[in-house]
Amino acid sequence: METPNPKKVAMFSIHSDPLAPLGSQECGGQNIYVKYLAEELEKLGWYTDTFTRWDNPRKKQVTNFSKHSRVIRLKGGPVSSIPKKDLFPVLPEIFENFQKFINYENPYALFHGHYWDGGWMALKAAQKFRKPFVENFHSIGIVRHETKKKFFNDSDEADYFSKRINLENEIMKNCSCIISLAASEKENLEKLYGCAKEKIKVIKGGVNLKHWPLIEKEKARNTIGVDQKSFIVLFVGRLEWRKGIGTLITAAGLLKKEIDNLKIMVVGGKIFGPNKNAADCKEFKRLQIKSEEEGVGSIVTFCGNVDHGRLPVYYRSADVFVIPSYYEPFGLVALEGMASLIPVIASRVDGLAATIENGITGLLFEARNSLSLKNKIMEIYRSKDLANTLAKNAYTEIAKNYSWSHIAQQIADIYEPLTEGQKIL
Repeated sequence: METPNPKKVAMFSIHSDPLAPLGSQECGGQNIYVKYLAEELEKLGWYTDTFTRWDNPRKKQVTNFSKHSRVIRLKGGPVSSIPKKDLFPVLPEIFENFQKFINYENPYALFHGHYWDGGWMALKAAQKFRKPFVENFHSIGIVRHETKKKFFNDSDEADYFSKRINLENEIMKNCSCIISLAASEKENLEKLYGCAKEKIKVIKGGVNLKHWPLIEKEKARNTIGVDQKSFIVLFVGRLEWRKGIGTLITAAGLLKKEIDNLKIMVVGGKIFGPNKNAADCKEFKRLQIKSEEEGVGSIVTFCGNVDHGRLPVYYRSADVFVIPSYYEPFGLVALEGMASLIPVIASRVDGLAATIENGITGLLFEARNSLSLKNKIMEIYRSKDLANTLAKNAYTEIAKNYSWSHIAQQIADIYEPLTEGQKIL
């Protein structure tokens, strides 16, 4: 048997395959975070296997995405898409298949869970093999549930949130360290869950500037067939209630009389083709109806899911990038917009408010307040100087403080004392 690497880590990102196309219900910032973190950790000598749920028969069970980093897909229920809230019953099967994959002999020095489902796996693995585990929640149940009740009255997920919150408490109690993406999340973990503050380390997410080339705007627009004279407001993300796309559509109704050439581009959601997602399509239809009701059906374009490698073209085509979320623990798309040298407007919530300095690196508006959003967009529309200043300040901030290499080093500094002196099985 080959001697295991003493710096080998098992990551669990169950609902969020790091190599999945972005923009669908179960694919977003977590995918990007896990993939880039694993790549950068490898450069520091930490080799990762990322375990995720097998959700598509066309995917291979094992995919290498760098020399020493793999994504490993485990069966749990049908090999098809399952909403996150329905994962509880299949987690034991996924864990059993994890043990089968490693032949019941643990080669890992440490386990790292992502979200509550990955946290469940990391907790079980740590208990089974008596190794430390680290947790990234990416979002937390109490805040998510309260936000949904506040902004989305049709909430029938009390049982799901009860189970999730109980599990989050168990993870917090037993993990060695929690990596929080924003100070606001740290405060919520302490206040709402009673988590010991010394257990939480705030390490922000990152962005790789090499992946966001500054394509000339005219060329970018020609590439996707957009009118050069349009004033383009861009949204990128999942088609989900908490992303606040409805607020943007209502704001478009207020803007249409003031901006003649207004165009709203909504990027995200598996809403076209044979592999479209039922949940995405349901939200897409709701937003289409809302667009018609607001009289902006011809102004709002739903682009559907866009390959991550093509996203720079969409960002560089835009005049302003809007993130109207009701709840956003961090919001990696904010960094993507900032890295694309375009002005960013975001709702004043959670990690977005911590990432964007209002009036310096972007503009903040009040969540679910379409008039507030409309006014911020008009500030950008009326002043090219303001738009350019915000974009340049944001780009400078990104280059200085949000490199993945810097983030990976901070996380490696957490791993090191937890694994020092371990004798790997």
